[in-house]
Amino acid sequence: MKKIISTLILSGTFLSLFFSFTSCVLSNGSPKPKYIPVLVDDSDFENMDALQFTKVMGNGINLGNTMEAAGANWLGYDAEPTKYETAWGQPVTTKAIFEAMKEAGFDSVRIPVAWTSTMDWRNGDFEINDNFMERVKTLVDWALESGLIVMINDHWDYQWWGLFGQNKELAYKIFDAIWDDVGTTFKDYSYKLVFEAGNEEWGHRFNDEVDGKTGNLTENQQYKLMTELSQYFVDKIRAQGSNNTKRFLLIPGYNTDFVKTTNRLFQMPNDPINQVPKLLVSVHYYAPALYSLVGEPVDWGGIKQPAKTWGTTAEINEQNRLFSLLQNFKDDGIGVVIGEYAVAMLKNNDGTYTRKNNDVLWLKNVLDNCDKHNYAPFLWDCNNYFHKKGTLGFTDKDVAELFKNRRYELEK
Repeated sequence: MKKIISTLILSGTFLSLFFSFTSCVLSNGSPKPKYIPVLVDDSDFENMDALQFTKVMGNGINLGNTMEAAGANWLGYDAEPTKYETAWGQPVTTKAIFEAMKEAGFDSVRIPVAWTSTMDWRNGDFEINDNFMERVKTLVDWALESGLIVMINDHWDYQWWGLFGQNKELAYKIFDAIWDDVGTTFKDYSYKLVFEAGNEEWGHRFNDEVDGKTGNLTENQQYKLMTELSQYFVDKIRAQGSNNTKRFLLIPGYNTDFVKTTNRLFQMPNDPINQVPKLLVSVHYYAPALYSLVGEPVDWGGIKQPAKTWGTTAEINEQNRLFSLLQNFKDDGIGVVIGEYAVAMLKNNDGTYTRKNNDVLWLKNVLDNCDKHNYAPFLWDCNNYFHKKGTLGFTDKDVAELFKNRRYELEK
């Protein structure tokens, strides 16, 4: 079977095995594919292109607010790794959690990481604590052993990215320290491990405040810096050799925003070492914001109340329109990853949470659009829909069924 799949990849007919169309439709009437399991091993990933890979990535979830939790300000730079891991209220991660993700219908997991949790760069220490690195390795190993494709990145990370707007030399020192260490540590790992260069910070947050100072880069300068930095990232990882020469690399879009990322000023890097495309672009989807992001009143230039429902014809059409904007990347052979999407729950006075009306409709239409356009979606969740304590997985039947039916299933 392995040899058959490899031959089909090289002959360009591999994608025809991935899906067959059914009578299921998007909310706007477009058909969506139904996936069938295909046996794929690591040598097949070596030969895949970016569009084939996003198909196989299937349905993803984030390990949210866990390894990217910021706690160094009170924990110091050499605390026991699980102290950082649980700093934002999430449980200690177990292999059973990854196994539950696989069982729930997920094919991939994104593990956000704040590498400077153990890097005292202000005092000239650019080393990642070995114990912290070992903990990340353990999580990656568990996820891979559970049959999941895995993505790791540098995520928020105390806003150090704002240094690019005020002290570019220092910013590059931190960037080098992270990706020299992470890249070489994982360079022999399976092609099922993806490196994501950053998160939502690439864009106007290059001007974020760091130590009381902010940058003053214009938007055009921010786009130019993104082009420079993404090329630097690709060149760095490729030069590390081993599996990093053909590893799939994920480039953040401008603010990971759909519209800003499809602006002509956004340029993907070159990857001349590879004859088949190995680059992906990352965007996040939280729209409309008062529905998908907000669970309690917020002060956004005035108090705004969370939207409690969604699903008018106009709202569905707008969601479909936004997803269609990314088609140009696919046309250029660049895989599209929806690195985060979610519906916020309503926060009650007693601290509990209640689901919003039509949340499954919103989630389903996002997934239908990803099926239609061949994008890889990753649910953002922090122990809300998907439980990481007690009974693992989804406990709401309608949500469980939605995701169970989206599995791609990579057979070992």
